[in-house]
Amino acid sequence: MTDIRPHTQAIIDLILAQLQDELQRTQEAADEAHHAATHDESVAETQYDTLGLEASYLAEGQSRRVHELQNAISLYHQLHTIEYSDDTPVGLGALVILEDMDSGQRQLFIGPAGGGAKVSLDGQEITVLTPASPLGETLLHKEVGDEISIADIEYELIHIC
Repeated sequence: MTDIRPHTQAIIDLILAQLQDELQRTQEAADEAHHAATHDESVAETQYDTLGLEASYLAEGQSRRVHELQNAISLYHQLHTIEYSDDTPVGLGALVILEDMDSGQRQLFIGPAGGGAKVSLDGQEITVLTPASPLGETLLHKEVGDEISIADIEYELIHIC
């Protein structure tokens, strides 16, 4: 059996780098929104002046997103990968390859967070799914050869690593 852990770790490293970049940008945006919310120019001059209120809502939302990203990064640092193979059911940390009826293939990484992110490894695009997504939930515990139907599209699980 081929040891794919270096590939899995490379995927995790790419996801972490993407999450760290987003965290930095979001933290900067949160800091700017907080500054705007507390700046002297944001003090309401009339009852209809909502600039300060809007800035505080934005700061709160950005701060919430910072917390979500920090949590996602923590989850990836805690992720214990196992060696998946075509004989192993899909679980957290698995890279799966689906093929649709038109022979189109999709590579999906089942991660604890960061669903929807896309990373590229060896020229292949890999989409991150979480078990909370409909497709991620459907894929859990599936095995090679199983057929999956999502949004009227039929897939066959052709490889797990």
